[in-house]
Amino acid sequence: MTARGSVIRRAAIVLAIAAFAGTGWTSARLWFAWNDVARVAFEPGDARSALEDPNNTDRTPTTIPYVEEAIDPLESTEPVAGGEVAVSPDEYAAASRAGADETMDVYLVLGSDERESLGSSRRADTIMVLMIPTDGSTPVLVSIPRDLYLRNPCSGRMTRINANLNGCGSYATGPEQVAIAVEDFAGVKIDHFVVFTFTGFRRIVDRVGGVEICTDSAVRDLGVDPIPLNLPAGCSRVSGDQALAWVRSRHTKGFIDGRWVDLGSNDLVRNQRQQDILLQAMGKVTEMHDISELAALAAELASEFAIDDGITLASAVATAWELRRLDIAGIARPVLPVADYVDPDGRWVLVPRATFESIVVAANPLLAPYFSPAD
Repeated sequence: MTARGSVIRRAAIVLAIAAFAGTGWTSARLWFAWNDVARVAFEPGDARSALEDPNNTDRTPTTIPYVEEAIDPLESTEPVAGGEVAVSPDEYAAASRAGADETMDVYLVLGSDERESLGSSRRADTIMVLMIPTDGSTPVLVSIPRDLYLRNPCSGRMTRINANLNGCGSYATGPEQVAIAVEDFAGVKIDHFVVFTFTGFRRIVDRVGGVEICTDSAVRDLGVDPIPLNLPAGCSRVSGDQALAWVRSRHTKGFIDGRWVDLGSNDLVRNQRQQDILLQAMGKVTEMHDISELAALAAELASEFAIDDGITLASAVATAWELRRLDIAGIARPVLPVADYVDPDGRWVLVPRATFESIVVAANPLLAPYFSPAD
């Protein structure tokens, strides 16, 4: 299907939904729920221009630097120590950032870690890039490890990518700064974003009826804040508390042969768990039979997440309704290979071992032109 055909189809869907939602209660419920959703300014292009302006020399993060947290090195890689990055971020960035292109909708999904122990600092505990081709080919979901070591667009220094959610004063909001960092690394233009907090994550999972988690053995992690992880062997339908503990656990232990054994739960493992939960929640949307169900869901969860101010009610409803067409199980989920690295300050971080473009194109070759340098 051509880009023009896709636009026409989307317009038809919006009109059909508007007509179907014309009943007073459903329409009003959608409208009020929409007004309750927090909007955040999102113009990465303008923010990039401001950050790159040589006259703007007073750039500082909106809040205090994020609180440092010890991380577990990846078990499958050898650490690299020294004063220089083992793998240059420039070497792994795509040749150029793609321009606006109607053949692809790219969403940045962020999970925000906001705990009292972090003070006013914010970190992006979950960073995912969802690429949905409008030609109907295979969508691609890629997780960006929160500890990936990239250039911070605000400070110009190398930091973990999750620190970008602090924003850069009046020059860039948190989501804008994360989007710029992702665009620089991935070579794709971010169209929209959604961000949710841990509280929002729990409520979303509860509202869709819980999610299923399957484990070979009983698992636990007593150090997860605020609710420890504690699941039996096999498959369990869990609430938001245990789902959150599962995706946040950094020291998962399994009860094997009569004792608790460390199973390992590094960034890549947690990324896989986060994707599993996200796709199960998306699957609930695909099971909705009429727009009133979507209105009810939106009304109950409106306060649990924030979106960019460029998303309109019509486009949001159309996108949510179009999710019903997606084969959730068929979404490609390539893994970005990374290596451990010890930065000059002695902190464990991660560096990429492949380009974002290479893993996406391997998952869906039809997306190769999207990464082509602009004329």
